[in-house]
Amino acid sequence: MADTLVQIKEVHGDVNNAEPPESKVDSIINDVISEISQARVTVNIKDRTFPSKVDSKIKHNQLKRNRSIVLQYKSYSSHIESAYSTVEKHVVNGKQTALLILNEMYATALAKFNIDVWEPDMAVIQQHADEIIDDVKTQLTKFLYKSANITFTKEQLAVGVNVVLAHAFVECYVLENPNDTD
Repeated sequence: MADTLVQIKEVHGDVNNAEPPESKVDSIINDVISEISQARVTVNIKDRTFPSKVDSKIKHNQLKRNRSIVLQYKSYSSHIESAYSTVEKHVVNGKQTALLILNEMYATALAKFNIDVWEPDMAVIQQHADEIIDDVKTQLTKFLYKSANITFTKEQLAVGVNVVLAHAFVECYVLENPNDTD
């Protein structure tokens, strides 16, 4: 293996070459993904139906391209609840904490589109719903890779991120609830 030589000519400020402390901390969501990655699941890719509550939320937010992650979630829905229950045996309020982190990521995504989290403009959310989901997915993936407890493959991580994100969508922590009044 070849070594890479890096020459630093000038430094204007502090340099820290140590591993960041957040990469030494476990993630609740990684534990959930680890649990669901062990579940035996049969995915029927031809079944493109949603329960009415979920269909209503998809239509309300005008989610298009990312409906597929909700279909993935449908196959894992009972397993994710079981995974959160397992995690909560070791982490008090684990599910709530994970969902709040996802909601915070959603708020960060809204800010990128200049959408006020307290008084969201539904027309703008509908216009950017898929991009908002993409942004939360990117944030979540980066967050998880920085954690210490990755015990699964990249493919399991990709599916797990989709399932966890779709669960947060169904639970109304990501995108808007059609039952909320203006």
